[in-house]
Amino acid sequence: MAYATLEKLFYADSSSDRYKKHELLLKQRLESESTFRTGIHLDTGELFLAVPRELSLMNEQVLRRERKVSALWRSLPTTALGAYIRTLIMDEVVCSNEIEGVHSTRRDIELALEEAQRESAFGGSPGRHAPFFEFAKLYLGLIDNPQPPRTLQDIRSSYDAIVVDALDEKDKLGNSLFRTGQVVVETGTGKVVHVGVSPEAKIEEMLTQWLELSRSEAIPETYSALLCHFLFGYIHPFYDGNGRTGRYLLALHLSKPLSQPTVLSLSRTIAEHKSVYYRAFDTAERKLNSAEGTHFVMTMLGLVSEAQEQLIAELDEKRHLLDELEERIAHCRLDLSERSLDVLFYAAQMELFDAFHETRMADVAAWLSVSRPTARKSFDELISANLIVRVSKRPPVFRLSDTGRNILRL
Repeated sequence: MAYATLEKLFYADSSSDRYKKHELLLKQRLESESTFRTGIHLDTGELFLAVPRELSLMNEQVLRRERKVSALWRSLPTTALGAYIRTLIMDEVVCSNEIEGVHSTRRDIELALEEAQRESAFGGSPGRHAPFFEFAKLYLGLIDNPQPPRTLQDIRSSYDAIVVDALDEKDKLGNSLFRTGQVVVETGTGKVVHVGVSPEAKIEEMLTQWLELSRSEAIPETYSALLCHFLFGYIHPFYDGNGRTGRYLLALHLSKPLSQPTVLSLSRTIAEHKSVYYRAFDTAERKLNSAEGTHFVMTMLGLVSEAQEQLIAELDEKRHLLDELEERIAHCRLDLSERSLDVLFYAAQMELFDAFHETRMADVAAWLSVSRPTARKSFDELISANLIVRVSKRPPVFRLSDTGRNILRL
């Protein structure tokens, strides 16, 4: 029998003492030796995580898939990895925005990422930042395994970076760390689905408990990360931007036990299963479920599994195409110099792994450790052979031509 919610078992019981049975079952789950109790009290009781058989199996499957994701990831060449991680970051930011109804495009995030990388390389960026610069910079920073928030100010700083380009004047906080007024989340028909914690002192108290839970060594990292994700949504510390901030903090926490590609694929999966995602929050908040977080964690692990499966399928296919590609270039008998064949292979990798299938001359010159004029000779040779086409003059950007894709069977 599947592990049922307390609410479902309550309504399945038509006996006159079902309230007493509900209390006994809650006590049994709460006091089980395998249960993780947080000591954090919601309106419906103490937030806790029971560990039924299904949850143990799901967690084991996630960790097992991680080994496959990591193996496929390590098998890719550096050029392909760099392009693919940028594509994943773009999609993660776009999808996280999309879930909250904030419009952004891959091109927006690409410009933001380029600016963030320039700032990192040269120690500053003049003028006004590109839209979503700070948000993209946070996700780009996940590559360096940053530390999760340790103070309330750290949480606020992450929030400021995330919403800087997408916040109405009425939702700005002023000098307070968190919201000082009440917030009510309603459906389009006016049904109340969530009331945020208040007042601000209570928000700060619960976020302090959130910080303690996030770094607790008394609970597995995956479980604490997912419970923290629910708790952040429950507290709802800001007027707007809670969802985007919560998903970034989730990515930050999950980047410890899980791989970067899995973490950077999660918002896309959530966007594809948005109703399942929001229902998980609602289920955990229902009065008769008495603050049990088990089904929320199981739902989120299911979404992690879905993200992994999609990722494995994509990486498997791309790895196979990459193997074939090397063989085709080696045997296609093109009358090209060795360096031009290398550039062609680089452009083919961009065709497979880059969000826009584009090859930049500056990147190729750095990859080959040659000057741009030297790299330009190879590009000119490939253009003459009708294998690539120029898509931008300044900066010089190229992509495979239809002929090039046909020859390489891409």
